[in-house]
Amino acid sequence: MSWHARIREGAISLLALAALCSILFAADFRVREQATRAVAAASPSSVAHNGAELSASASKVLSNVREQAMQHLPMTVFLTTAGVLLLFMLKT
Repeated sequence: MSWHARIREGAISLLALAALCSILFAADFRVREQATRAVAAASPSSVAHNGAELSASASKVLSNVREQAMQHLPMTVFLTTAGVLLLFMLKT
C-alpha cells in the first residue's frame, strides 16, 4: 500500500471519527455538557478531575456494554462476526 493510500485512509478514518463526535455532540445534551466543561476548564487540577471523571464514565460504559452483551448474546456474536468479516473484506 503506498503512502498516498495510507494518508487517504487515515484522513477518511479521522473524518469518520469527527463526524461521529459531531453527531454525538449535536444529539446528546450530556455529551455536549461534558465537552463544554472539559474545554472551559483549563487548570491542571480540573484537567486531572476531568480525567478521573472520564475514567469513571468509561468504566461505567464498559460494564453496561458487557451486561447488555450478555443479555443479547446471539446478536452480539452475529455483529462481532459481521465486523470481523467486514474488516477482512476491506483489507483485501
